[in-house]
Amino acid sequence: MEPRPAPSNQRSWPLLVLGACAFVPGLGIFFGAAAVTWGLVSNRPRAKWGVILGGAGALLNLAGGAVLVRRFEHTPVVERSRIEMTRRDLGAVALELERYRDRTGRYPATLQQLVGQPIPLRLLNIYDQTAGIFVFPRVYEYHVAADASSYDLFAVGPDGKPGTADDVRPALPDSVLRGTGYRPVR
Repeated sequence: MEPRPAPSNQRSWPLLVLGACAFVPGLGIFFGAAAVTWGLVSNRPRAKWGVILGGAGALLNLAGGAVLVRRFEHTPVVERSRIEMTRRDLGAVALELERYRDRTGRYPATLQQLVGQPIPLRLLNIYDQTAGIFVFPRVYEYHVAADASSYDLFAVGPDGKPGTADDVRPALPDSVLRGTGYRPVR
């Protein structure tokens, strides 16, 4: 027979309480991470239960958050805010296109040239996220005119198809718009 290990004088209830706190909505991810970490390095009697409780609570918080995001992703308020953020991002891209033209004398062939690829060197959003959070983002639609003196720039909108009524255009004041090469093709 194998000898039984000596009983630990450490109590397991603090670890189990921390594991149970992992089921608190929102903060449960942090409690779960703490419980799992503590349980894995601990020699407390019921450390495995602390790991299981913490992990289950953290996973439940992640799954619940994903379900909430999915549920409210296409509500009118969220759609409007996403479109407004996209208009601002497109406006910043248009201004950056003008700076690029001032530096080089021409517009870039692709938007990736503005930020640097494969590792972005600039904090400029060139990715269209109007189709939703769970849709793989794609680069904004950008087309330079044949004479290279103007360009069209837009996001495809919630339907994900270019050239439809829900396409999103940059928010540029008329005073700025006159000085740019932005010419929307409709």
